[in-house]
Amino acid sequence: MKHPARFSRLNHSSLRLLAGLWIGLACSAAGSSAQAAPAASIAPVVPICVGDFPPFNSPRLPKMGPVIEITTEAFKRSGYVVQTHFMPWARILKEGEDTRCLVLGIWRNPQREQLFNFSLPIVQQELGFFVRRDSTLKDWREPGALQQQLIGVERGSYLPPALQEAGLRLDPSGGIKFNLLKLARERIQLAFGNKDSGEYAIRNEPGLQGTVQWLPPGIERKDTYLACAKSHPEQEALLGAFNQGLRSMRADGSYQKILSNAGLSTAAP
Repeated sequence: MKHPARFSRLNHSSLRLLAGLWIGLACSAAGSSAQAAPAASIAPVVPICVGDFPPFNSPRLPKMGPVIEITTEAFKRSGYVVQTHFMPWARILKEGEDTRCLVLGIWRNPQREQLFNFSLPIVQQELGFFVRRDSTLKDWREPGALQQQLIGVERGSYLPPALQEAGLRLDPSGGIKFNLLKLARERIQLAFGNKDSGEYAIRNEPGLQGTVQWLPPGIERKDTYLACAKSHPEQEALLGAFNQGLRSMRADGSYQKILSNAGLSTAAP
């Protein structure tokens, strides 16, 4: 009866020894693997400054709107993470000029081209007029037609050549929604602004539904861009990364799908 007991004691001792050796080897191997494995990379963050301008971009829209969704995905494909900051337009330009962010949704002009470099165009915005549905004006291009109207415009915003002619009566206001409400109340006869933005306001403002409408044709279409200050030390790399991602999205159809889901198929450049 002694031999089985002695065998059992030896067997347990051997097992403890083998277990200890195995644990030691495993820890050693794990330590070697941890030293050999590269540290997890952290994607660089790109701060973006943008205005609240539905249906293109707004904190109230799904994924903050199609323009931000496109921008986020384009940068993601190039290994960047986007951080979005909504703010008034004057501050956007200042922050962008001081290299604290990239500017999204900007139009090009000679003054801005002195300060910024620009991406590929992201979307187009159509500009033109809205009228009351009972208006007798059918074509704003008729000679003298605009001179007979009080035209609501956004204070401090861009005016196309057609609205810079002498003799026009312009009524500045806070934006397209304010001008559409004034149009509905017959305080002005025309409201100038972005077609998609105006139609978004009409769909979402009960006081405008069935009262005002877009007056075709539009005056002009403006490409919008992502801009980076020329003084930014990484401007070439950032715009290059965005353009690469945007080209990829256009090639695989995801760019067109995002615009289509937002009802902005005609906004593609």
